[in-house]
Amino acid sequence: MLAVGKGVSSRKRKGAKVTNRTTLITCLALCGLVLLAVVGATAEPPAATTKKLGFSELSNGRGGTNVEAFVIPDGFDKAKSLAAFKETLYPVLRANCSGCHSTENKLGSGAQAPLHADVDVNLAHEYALTRVNFREPENSKFVVRMVIDRHNCFAENCGVAGKQMLAAVTAWRDRVSDMVRPVPRSVEQSTKITEEQILAWIEADKAKTPAAAREFIKYTSFHELHNAGVSAQNLNDARAGLSKALNGSARWAPKIVNPVDVNGKGILYRFDIRDYWGYTLIDTSAPDFDLFNTLSDDDIGFAGGKVDRNGKTPPPVFENFVVQQNKLKPEVTRDDKFARLAWARVLRGNVEAATNDLTSPPNINGFVGPRKIAGNKQEYVDPADLKYVEAAQLTYTLTRPDVYNAILAVPGYFWMFEQELGVDKSKGMDSYDYMVTQRAITIDGRFYYRAQTPNGYYWKTFDIFTSGDTDIEKQYAAGKVTMPMWQQPIPKFIKEQGGTTPEDLTYVAMLPLGTYADGKYTGQAGGQASAEEVIWSLPNGLQAYAIFGAWAQRRHDAFTQIVRDPRLQRYVADKTNSNLTGTGRPGAVTDQRLGVQSCAGCHADGMKRSNNNLRDWLDEGGAQIPHGNNGAGAWVNDPATVKRVRELYKPSSEMRVKMENDRRIYLDAMAKINQAMILGADKNTYVEPIVWTTEWAQKHYKYPVARSN
Repeated sequence: MLAVGKGVSSRKRKGAKVTNRTTLITCLALCGLVLLAVVGATAEPPAATTKKLGFSELSNGRGGTNVEAFVIPDGFDKAKSLAAFKETLYPVLRANCSGCHSTENKLGSGAQAPLHADVDVNLAHEYALTRVNFREPENSKFVVRMVIDRHNCFAENCGVAGKQMLAAVTAWRDRVSDMVRPVPRSVEQSTKITEEQILAWIEADKAKTPAAAREFIKYTSFHELHNAGVSAQNLNDARAGLSKALNGSARWAPKIVNPVDVNGKGILYRFDIRDYWGYTLIDTSAPDFDLFNTLSDDDIGFAGGKVDRNGKTPPPVFENFVVQQNKLKPEVTRDDKFARLAWARVLRGNVEAATNDLTSPPNINGFVGPRKIAGNKQEYVDPADLKYVEAAQLTYTLTRPDVYNAILAVPGYFWMFEQELGVDKSKGMDSYDYMVTQRAITIDGRFYYRAQTPNGYYWKTFDIFTSGDTDIEKQYAAGKVTMPMWQQPIPKFIKEQGGTTPEDLTYVAMLPLGTYADGKYTGQAGGQASAEEVIWSLPNGLQAYAIFGAWAQRRHDAFTQIVRDPRLQRYVADKTNSNLTGTGRPGAVTDQRLGVQSCAGCHADGMKRSNNNLRDWLDEGGAQIPHGNNGAGAWVNDPATVKRVRELYKPSSEMRVKMENDRRIYLDAMAKINQAMILGADKNTYVEPIVWTTEWAQKHYKYPVARSN
């Protein structure tokens, strides 16, 4: 997933030393991208939190603003908190994070948001409040960045760094605990809610529902979460996560529509499937129209006998994806048929999941109703028989890659997808804003670009497969540069499965399959040793994700040789986590790959912030651009190439503004969800709500931890 970030390295970094390897990126689904405007030495007074927005606008220290997914709750004494922050967490941040996260950073990339280690303690405090969880200090972003993300750990290992962060955050919390108000519950925690009560509430609500609408009205319940004793705050997370999953899988829906609390208890909610999937650009008029099968290309190519949800064996992998094209209408229209098909696909569960087995369990224990048997002998619940869905189960299912790809109707190949999205290519290759970031969630550097669509933004990465057994930093130090854009920064668009001609500007030549180990860039056509991740803005303001493979074909997941989700590798040692090998060797990471949940977790606040290292380092003289065996030595002294690179690659100061604007679109949509779904005055979520809910569901239902699950 497009993710932009500092990476998952456990390298030590001292705060006093300003380093120019300040980067970011990750999950698209890309798991995303950016940092804000460069910050000057003297920070301006922090902009006041704008409550009506549902998120915060904070000073970037240079006359601009950054947006953060946090609003200070009523009754919180900032002056008291500031005094405590100065004596607890702030010294730790100043000592270890100020090299990047402060306006003292005067490099081309400038200060990296969040500015929680700024020389101006007032500004640092404003940003620190967006990364702390006073009710659950161990889940504060400051701690998670050490313990799970392994983000530039400053102690002998990331576990020790995490403990130091936790101690400092806890000390801060202890001094402001009287201002941290309890989260309300609509039903006392000691009161258990039975299934009989849920069914009675449903029947009472159905009696008030017009007969013509009943087919489309569905119910989801939080009573199992409540009965399991989850905290009131985590119940809020689950409510927000459910609405985010519904709206985030609604490709053509024009606005955010939240599920409705049936009886004011915050337990049983109803929703109309037409609000999410009752709009489509696809022509569904053919009598035999159905959603695509979304089997992984791995399954079709290497797991002979694999069947889809209907028990059918798909054609060979490339033929399968070529035929998966959507017939489009002139414009988006209401379509009840598409809503029915999407909901029926949801009820089948993740039966087309990417596994090494011929079939996959649907994992639908939380769908309540009599079960039937599909053609592949998998159980499912018929839409007409469904009584309700347990809420965590619904969030879990909506974010399984095979279900997600199907109900978003992602076509088989990239060029088809970009045509459907209306990616603006009116200026040829100059339509895109290109970036190269050295350190990202990707193992090697990341090449990616931004484009416009009628609904907003479109970010796309090209990530290369890495090889070898050592840390990527050692590879670079030895001159073994494998990232092709360092040596050939002007992208070469090719045809292959990227479109009908190279001018479709869809597919970039990276490294030919089988030859990437030597790092030599040839610009040849053919299947590339790379994968593509996409983030795009939905009409309702949320963002969606897609992953494509080495032939620009739709994929379920992202290989661990390219990118890793640190949450999936949280129990792996720091050293092993930095190892370049994929699987099959001693000490290698597991084969748990990135999917939709990873994208959502990485992009909790929308687009991640990152730096355009290629352009910034070029402007700083070019010394920092990797040279090595296959680096930039052939072009950095060529005026014509340098001129062209500057035209294509905007400096970080320009890209940050675009990234921040993209974040604003997303945070505005999330604010509409949080305002409606979170009980109480504090409308913040302190964990990514989809990730929290799906992890709870997987544990609660004992669903297996598989390659793409």
